[in-house]
Amino acid sequence: MSLFGSFEIGKKALSTSQMGQATTGHNIANVDTEGFSRQEVNQAASRPMSDGKGTGVDIKNIRRIQDGFTKQKVVDEQTNVGSWEAKEKILTEAEIIYTDLEGTRLRGSMDEFWGAWSSVATEPESGTHRKALLSKGMKLAEDFRSFNKRLTDFNESLNGRIKAELLDINQTTREIAMLNKQVEQLENRALPANDARDQREVLLQQLSGKIEIKWFEGPRGTLEIQIPNGQHLVHGRENYELAPYLVAEEKGNVRIGLTNPPGIKTDITDILKTGSLKEMINQRDNSINKYKQDLDELAQELAFRVNNAHSGGTGINGIKLDETSAYKFDSEQLTNPLPYLKSGDFTLKILNQEKEIEETISVNVVAGIDTIESIIEKINRAAGGYTTTEEGVEVLKDVNKIKAYLNPDGSVSITSGLGKQFIFGKDETNVMAVMGFNCFFHVNRGAEDIYIAPELVEDEMKIVAGSDLIPGDNTIATEIADLQFKSTMNEETITFDEFYNSQITDIGLKVQDAQKGLKTHNQMLEQYEALRDSISSVNLDEEMTNMVKYQRAYQSSAKFLGTVDQMTQTLVNM
Repeated sequence: MSLFGSFEIGKKALSTSQMGQATTGHNIANVDTEGFSRQEVNQAASRPMSDGKGTGVDIKNIRRIQDGFTKQKVVDEQTNVGSWEAKEKILTEAEIIYTDLEGTRLRGSMDEFWGAWSSVATEPESGTHRKALLSKGMKLAEDFRSFNKRLTDFNESLNGRIKAELLDINQTTREIAMLNKQVEQLENRALPANDARDQREVLLQQLSGKIEIKWFEGPRGTLEIQIPNGQHLVHGRENYELAPYLVAEEKGNVRIGLTNPPGIKTDITDILKTGSLKEMINQRDNSINKYKQDLDELAQELAFRVNNAHSGGTGINGIKLDETSAYKFDSEQLTNPLPYLKSGDFTLKILNQEKEIEETISVNVVAGIDTIESIIEKINRAAGGYTTTEEGVEVLKDVNKIKAYLNPDGSVSITSGLGKQFIFGKDETNVMAVMGFNCFFHVNRGAEDIYIAPELVEDEMKIVAGSDLIPGDNTIATEIADLQFKSTMNEETITFDEFYNSQITDIGLKVQDAQKGLKTHNQMLEQYEALRDSISSVNLDEEMTNMVKYQRAYQSSAKFLGTVDQMTQTLVNM
């Protein structure tokens, strides 16, 4: 090899040391950069000459130090952490809705409501106690509606969060697709794309916390991302976006739609199993929906039990000329057997002008058979309301002492005639409460629409305390007050208070479970990240060693070139 060949060896040695020093500086500069993988110069001896003599060193590439196994573990565990974080956050917020440390919310209102009935039972004719009961009843109904609104608003906020999460996922997949393009362009020109790959993997980990994914690297260096069934979120330089998917049965609740390459949006909600996005949907559809259903069940059962007792008695001003049911029924409800009935009798009592009971009308009901239409007919028959025409046709009289009929809006009315009045008597069948006669509460769907009967709001003396207009009778008020301690919920195994407390206990246990699960998976993620970082992260001690190493190599290469230069000058001067 000539002296001029030695110049080339020295030049390449200088370039290699310079690149090594620059790479070391790049590592040190990014010691605190999230997701940065340390880099090193991959160098090898140059191709020798034909006579086998060496030609120095070549830089093969700038290599990222990373391990595929630990990277996969970090991505997988991030999905679990995302699920548990979403679960813990949602349940903790739901627990706050149930928190009633001062007893001023629903639990406190129920206690005050039962206490007000006890007070009426001690003095059935007291207007003061009745006003207090009306106030406590209205507060209880308001708290049911308020509680329902808080859960409904929370459900809506979850829908908003789901939509925001979809936007975040789309932004992340767009950025990954753009980085795919950058990686592909650089590596096609034999240039390193290490920093772009690091950025891409940071985004991959973020994405995996939000949605369950599969991923692999394509032959052209692109990061391919799929959902579990193989549909792409990112394919090469393209990303396929998620969008809210709405179906009528969900009543406004958002599901997850994926836009396929042809532009068709499909529902992928049930394909996903983990990730914060799916956990939001799981908690909305299961936990929050169940709490709403439980609240409705509590409101409906409490109202039904109170109404069932209340409907069979009379208030101080409880004499009726007419009464219309609180509920309106559609054609299907009119012709199908009325639910929640018991076989037995209910009674209506006819009063004369002196407000004395002169006749009791008893109506027999058969559970599972009688409909609203058949019950109307039975009332009219029991009251002697039918007559036979000369042609032998049986028809309902226009006026009778008691007449029941169906109104155009689907409600049912009972009216008295012939100078009579009436009161409601004992009901063994639940029919009065089911249809909404002489009720304390009016409720259709549940906690969202529970109210005190308007006629009681107008005149608290119509609140029922006893029966049959007996002065000082407190049997109904006592029966209602005793409902607080009676097993009425879960097939009559627990009380109202125990049912409500079980919801609080349930959500508390779920929060504890979520906190433990999050802690466990966070620890696992930290371990995998520590293992990854032990391989890939920048170690300043190592970089300082490399810095000195490349400095010495650069000095030696420069000394070598200086020596070759002197040798060349000697040769020239000969």
